[in-house]
Amino acid sequence: MPRTVTAHQEAAELLAEHMFVIPDFPLPGIRYIDYYRSVDRYPKVRGAVLRCFEERYRALGVDAVAGIGGGGFGFGMCLAHALDVPFHSIRKAGDTVYDALTTSVGMNYAQRSFTLASDVVTAGARVLLVDDTIASGGSASGAVRLLREAGAEVVELAVLFEIPSKGGREAIAPVPLFSVLRDEPAGAAAC
Repeated sequence: MPRTVTAHQEAAELLAEHMFVIPDFPLPGIRYIDYYRSVDRYPKVRGAVLRCFEERYRALGVDAVAGIGGGGFGFGMCLAHALDVPFHSIRKAGDTVYDALTTSVGMNYAQRSFTLASDVVTAGARVLLVDDTIASGGSASGAVRLLREAGAEVVELAVLFEIPSKGGREAIAPVPLFSVLRDEPAGAAAC
């Protein structure tokens, strides 16, 4: 009897099979997951992740999708298009040039500031937040703060990769977290 595979299982299996890890980047001892190489080289990975996200979030009834930095933009925009809802960009400081809300975040290896245009979010909107990876949860926590300051309700964070040992799930609680693949890359610390 053939095995029935869910969209989530298919996406997780393909991500695990095609995970691209850069050793000692951006600092010695860190193994950086570069999801762009996985989706650039293997269109099946990209398609599986989008099917997984669309299947999960179509029934949730979100009013908008927000994406963090570069990592959440590609999948966030595609998902917003598939769900026919607005997309909100949470960008690096300085990239939002008018009426920006700003927050600073600590990450595993850097301090960073993010911005969100204050006039794009509808007060009370149910927003799905998307990023590529969650490690310590610094970026995600900052993005949640910005969305809440703009008046949104963050219904969930969706990521491709979760590094459980870094505590990101706990850092963003009580916001629920959905990860396609929950794994520790072999070797040193990952982010």
